[in-house]
Amino acid sequence: MAETINRAQMAEDLANKVFAEFLWQKTGPMNENWPCEQQDSHNTKSHPTDVVFYYDEPYSTVRRYIQCDLKSYSKDSIKRNAVKEAILSLADQVSCAGVSEVWQKRYTHSSSTFDVSGLLFVYNHDKQFHKSFDALISDIRPEDIKLPRKSRLYVLGPEEINWLQRVARELQQMRGDEDEAKRLPPRERCAFYYPQLVRNTVVRSERARAATMEMLKSPWIILEHFDEEEARQGFVIFHRRKTTIEGLMYLLDYLRRHELIVNKTRLDIKVQPDDSEASANLQKAIQEYVSSIPGENQDTDFAKRLSKVKISHVPEILASYSTMEMGMSYAG
Repeated sequence: MAETINRAQMAEDLANKVFAEFLWQKTGPMNENWPCEQQDSHNTKSHPTDVVFYYDEPYSTVRRYIQCDLKSYSKDSIKRNAVKEAILSLADQVSCAGVSEVWQKRYTHSSSTFDVSGLLFVYNHDKQFHKSFDALISDIRPEDIKLPRKSRLYVLGPEEINWLQRVARELQQMRGDEDEAKRLPPRERCAFYYPQLVRNTVVRSERARAATMEMLKSPWIILEHFDEEEARQGFVIFHRRKTTIEGLMYLLDYLRRHELIVNKTRLDIKVQPDDSEASANLQKAIQEYVSSIPGENQDTDFAKRLSKVKISHVPEILASYSTMEMGMSYAG
């Protein structure tokens, strides 16, 4: 029993640390049950809540609450049926939470318009799961998942969690860097970047600083940071996929179109540790991109600003949790 509790604590501890770096907020009690509002169809009297996080959506006035099911499995425990059962159970939880006065009183803020979504977080604590996690859930049909219209259900598998864990750790290390030119400011002077959408009449919410689930699952995670006078200082772009010249040209074009390549704005691109061609790809991407713009060449101010873009690797995390260590950390 103690080992089971320790394993559960691993996922809880990791989720708290990782999502804090993405500026999610935690609300209400953890590890609580609450009454099911649809007992006949859900075939249960209560639902569990491991933890609830929330963030403000960037393009609306909605606050999104994330009902989480945190799993910590060894490689042999990550099975198709177990994952599917967890997804369907989480869908029921989200469906109930949207109408449950008990859940809403515990976890939501009365001053905010809100939507409820679910996150299944499947952490592989022994780091030995090397199969395709997506293949385990490929046979789950959308019609099998019963959700309210505005709700969403997200799944993070071992590989995605490993990536987010490494991004979070890199952000922590950049904040403590001895080199002032590389150092990130504290969290309160950081925000994840969302451009104003041309077709969206809703102005980007100033409250929305967190990385949404959509950003965390996307090819890029972009953080902007500010100086003490709240002037924009720079951007860190976490590039999840292996780089290509064409892909980096697309990224440079995105940055240029949104007027992010300006004087004194620092640009750092962070890539996977096995991306050995990243620096060479960036150099060629800059050369080809500059050549593609009428009136630009390698000696213009724009080209010189691009030449200052830095690219480096996000290291792997080799250590895995030990249930014995988790138990000892709470001893005494």
